[in-house]
Amino acid sequence: MNDTNPQIEEQLDKLASICCEQLKGDSPRTLPEDSTVDDLLRALLMSGYARRSDKTLQVDIEHRVKDLCRDPAMHRGGALSSMTEQLQSKFDELKSWESRQPDDKSPPKAANISSAGNA
Repeated sequence: MNDTNPQIEEQLDKLASICCEQLKGDSPRTLPEDSTVDDLLRALLMSGYARRSDKTLQVDIEHRVKDLCRDPAMHRGGALSSMTEQLQSKFDELKSWESRQPDDKSPPKAANISSAGNA
């Protein structure tokens, strides 16, 4: 993991901790509904994580969760996969949203009436 920085490491560790907490509890296979996860994913994106090509977010988080809380991760592997899949999906969505140009879907428009015609 020599292509990361301290910010990326911290964000990945926090996401892994959130997954561990969910696995230890009796909660369903979902992530918390607060903005913490989205904020961490956005911070990861802004820290340059998307430029890494060696692993996916899902794989990185699963490895960290298995290191952090081995027993719950082993006994609730399906729940772990479900959560990390959700994280990957949210991250991909954010990455796509952030990389889209403002005018990707709409043609340029005139700034005002006088520039719209041949006046």
